[in-house]
Amino acid sequence: MPPLTNSLVEYSDSDSDSPPPAKVTKTIHPTTPSTNQSTTLTSKYSKTSSSNSLPPLPSRFHDLYAVAPRVGQQDDPSLHGGRKRSIPHVQGNWPTHVFIEWHLSRSEFDILNDAYHTASTITAETGLKLESHLQSDLGSEQPLHLSLSKPNVLTTAQREGFLELLRDRLDKTRIKPFSVEFTGFEFVSNNDRTRWFFVLSATKGEDTQLPRLLQLANHTFESFEQPPLYAEENGDKLDGFHVSLAWSLTGPDKETKTKVLEALKKHACWDKILGDREDGKLKLVIDAIKVKIGSVVHIIELGKKEKQGEPGNPKKRRASYDIHEKRNT
Repeated sequence: MPPLTNSLVEYSDSDSDSPPPAKVTKTIHPTTPSTNQSTTLTSKYSKTSSSNSLPPLPSRFHDLYAVAPRVGQQDDPSLHGGRKRSIPHVQGNWPTHVFIEWHLSRSEFDILNDAYHTASTITAETGLKLESHLQSDLGSEQPLHLSLSKPNVLTTAQREGFLELLRDRLDKTRIKPFSVEFTGFEFVSNNDRTRWFFVLSATKGEDTQLPRLLQLANHTFESFEQPPLYAEENGDKLDGFHVSLAWSLTGPDKETKTKVLEALKKHACWDKILGDREDGKLKLVIDAIKVKIGSVVHIIELGKKEKQGEPGNPKKRRASYDIHEKRNT
């Protein structure tokens, strides 16, 4: 395992600002049941209350609360832990980000949270504070992200065309759901070196599906004169995939990076994330990509061709994907 290195990565300043889902309270109006009804109800609710777990929420539920409320159009780093907006807000411009979202299970959260706390304990000794991407300021658990684009900008007139082109190209690739594993921990910075990130490096997928998705996103953005991610002057650099676990406003020195790596190697989380055993090894299953345009998150599922609808009626073809957009507007 090579030492933690300093790579340049473009990041959105809002990728860790997702608020916790709103609390939903269900009110039941009491009635006066008959004796038989009362017995049935008592049995029913007793059985329900004895359950130790609730069914998981649908994945799309999380997207309804994916964006924090805007507190103003002016950039105020004091409202965001010292972070500065990489793309100034301009009326008519829409920040656009293509990414893969990872909603962690309980065991996955515990493993990665252990790794974060191990790293943050060591960096704190040098005065460097690592802010977690795993939890919000209020302590609620948050999904993680693997980026497939820079935080680019589209105009109002470009939004629908970009999304339609991306969907069509993804449909033609016929990429099916797949999984990626992880190769190590790193500290990387954004291009402006205004933020550093503690990340978990990812593989490309068994059939290099991840580079194919990146290339598709890059080419679509280039069609709208937006820069690609992980690109060099001589062509595409289709690697560098990672999931960010934490961030800081300053970067660690070489000695601190070495200490973090050595501490993680001795921790139980190391084998669970990077060990040789296939059973129980941490993996990210990818069955959809998400496109965040402004405050709307669109889902494009892998391996499921869009319904063609009626000939000459393109709106019918997109119907199943417009439901989510309407819920967020």
